[in-house]
Order: sequence, then C-alpha cells, then structure tokens
Amino acid sequence: MANPVPNPVERLRYFDGEYLRSYDFTDEQTYHIEMRRLMNLKLHLHGIVYGLKLVEDQDSVPSSGIYFYSVAPGMAIDQIGREIIVPAPYSLSNTLTAPNLSAGTYEVWICYQESETGLPAAGYLDCNVQNQNTRWQESFQVYLKPTVGQSLVPACDGVRLGIVTLTNSPGLGLQFTKQTYNTGRPYVGIRAQSVIAPDQVDSDSFDISALTTPIPDQSLPGYLDVHPGVFNHGNMFVKKNLVVGHDFVLNSSNKALPSYDSNLPAFTPPISGDLKVSNDFFLQGNFYGFDSASGKWYQLKQLIQSLMPFDIQVGTTTINMPGAPITPNGPVNSYTAQQAVTPPPQSILATVSNAIVLLSINAVGWQSGSVLQSNWVTDNNQFQFSVVPVIPAIVNPLNFSISYTIGPISSNAAALPPITSLGVTYIVLFQP
Repeated sequence: MANPVPNPVERLRYFDGEYLRSYDFTDEQTYHIEMRRLMNLKLHLHGIVYGLKLVEDQDSVPSSGIYFYSVAPGMAIDQIGREIIVPAPYSLSNTLTAPNLSAGTYEVWICYQESETGLPAAGYLDCNVQNQNTRWQESFQVYLKPTVGQSLVPACDGVRLGIVTLTNSPGLGLQFTKQTYNTGRPYVGIRAQSVIAPDQVDSDSFDISALTTPIPDQSLPGYLDVHPGVFNHGNMFVKKNLVVGHDFVLNSSNKALPSYDSNLPAFTPPISGDLKVSNDFFLQGNFYGFDSASGKWYQLKQLIQSLMPFDIQVGTTTINMPGAPITPNGPVNSYTAQQAVTPPPQSILATVSNAIVLLSINAVGWQSGSVLQSNWVTDNNQFQFSVVPVIPAIVNPLNFSISYTIGPISSNAAALPPITSLGVTYIVLFQP
C-alpha cells in the first residue's frame, strides 16, 4: 500500500474572510481520516478488536441438519488501517447468493466498504449536477473464499473471521453444515517499546514466600493483565519474581502453618529473581547450578554429587608390557614396574582431603602360543601377576601410578614376558 498521507503532510489553515470550496472540506476530512488510519496501521497490528465471532442462530434446526450462522457485532481494523464496524448481527445466509458457490470449505472474510448516501434537503438539489450525496456511509461486506481452488473474492485487505462448510441440500440448495469454526482469526496487537499498566503503584508488595497472587481471579494493582495468553518471539528478561501456575505458600518460620518446612531458606522481602512452579517442570536440555563454595557451575548430576560426603570416579587404563626380555628383581624371580594413569581422575568436590584407590584386572593380553610353549611351559612355571596403586600425594586431580608385578621369570634369559598387556579398572573414592 502506498503512503496514505500526502508528502509533505498538509492540513487546512483557516482565516477570516477565506473563500472555501467543497474540496477544502474534503481535504479537511481526508487529513484526519488518513492520519487516523496511519496510526491504526503503524501503531497496531491489523485484526479483530472485539466480537465478530461466527455464532449459530436461534433459527437453526440441528435435528434436521439445518444450520444458520451470523457474524456477531464487533469491530476490526483491516490491513490498511480502516475501521470495520458491525453494529448488529449479520446473517451469513446473505453470502449464499454469491455467484459460483458450490459445496466445500470456505474462509469467511470481512471487508471495508463505503458508499455515497443522503440527498440535499428539499429545494437544494441541483438537477444538473452529479454526485450530490451528502454523506459517506462506512459499512462492510462479508465474502466466502474457497480454501481450495481459485478465489473470486476481490483483494480487499480485509480480516479473516473463520471457516464454514457448505453442502447441497435437496430442495434447499446450498446450506451451512455444523462444521463451522472460529479459527485463523487475527487480533489487533500493539507495536511498542514497552507496555506499562496505567495504575502502576510506587512500591511492589509482592512476597515470593506468600500466597499473594490470586490468579486468575484478579491481578494486583500495577500489574499488566493479558488474556488469553502470550506468545513471545524474542528474549524475555524477568527482573523480579516469576510464578508459573497457581500461587502457593512457602513458609520457613511459622510452624503452625501446614506449609512450614525448616529446609526452606529464610525469605526476607523484597527479593527478586525467584521462580515458583506449581506443577511439573520439564527440561530437555541441561540444568546448571552454581556452587558458591567452589565458585563453579555444575550440571544437576554433578551438583548433587558435589554435595555428597564423597565422590566416586571410575575409569580404565591399559598397561603395555615391554617388548624385550626383562630382568628379574634381584634374588626374587619376578619383574616390577610402574605406569602413570593418564589422564588422572578428577573429583567434582570443592576440596579433597583423602583418596582411596581400588584396582581390578579386567583383561590380559597373552603372547602367541609358540612363545608360551618354548619359554614357559617347558619351565613348568606357574605364572602370576598383580597390580597395586602408588599415590605420591592427595591432590585433585589425583596423579597416581599403577605398580605391576609379573613372575616368575623364565629361565630363558632371552624370553619375552608371557603377556603383552594388562587391562586395569580403577575406582577412586574421593573424600572432602
């Protein structure tokens, strides 16, 4: 739509003795009409202001399958800012006389319409002059637009009111069915930087711990009351408290009240940033909580674990044996070595004072059968191996090694160790 207001914007300026013609008064009306429609269009979103529902008439006979519908009285602002007023119920049966209608589903649209009306008073009509009507009558027209196929409805920049279904009744022609819905109805909105309730009070007496918001019965003074709901496209910041669902009491001081719970924190109004949810809370992503003692953020599972009297970390590591003959440890016919665990296990506890490590062998990699047969079976050795933790200091993360011992060693000095690797599971119990 082109700019509805001339550029530059001009309005009439009157002075004594000015000679005025009919177009001067037309310009006067045009200025006010177009400025008002511009405000309607730019300040608001187009749609229904109130009413205009599709309602069943009292003349309907459901037992016979005969239904009559009307558009209820109401008001709308169309897509170019014009006001549409329906002062009384309008029968939808008026739309059935439109050409090329057939059985099917239709959208109901209401469009702005204006027409010339009114004649000059008796004795003031000039027979030789056209267009002597004295009034513009602002009215409306209701159209049925098929949901499938080409529409014959003119492009009127109107407002959609709902959906109806037509059927061919023998002897009655096109009739409405019960399948009539008030759906797809746009409502007017406001384009605004901020919305402030007109009865805003100086101080907010809201108390998150008490039952102070009897929603939906009434709203507190200074609160914005929105019906039926809010759909937010952008970010939402809540500076004060948020209550979802029916409000309920939180009490941590009065033992006489049923809601008393000594586990609740002490509430000292005014406070902000608290959330109360009266029903289930569903979370698809992660929940993070801040631990002030450690100064860290934790996921819910980690946060709970951080509050436990201990923390358990479980992991696995692999010890690879030397790929060359090994030498016994002195007079003891065995071999001992160490291997550090990487990465070292780390506790989620804020502080760690002690750590207990348990080890278990979960896998053994053996040499080939020929190596075992030539170097071990012939010696009739009963091969053994063991692992123990070596903890130099209690730190977090815990840097510890695994000391492993294998033996006895084959009498063949050139023999490889009988195993190639050890799989070890470790369990570390951290204590605060």
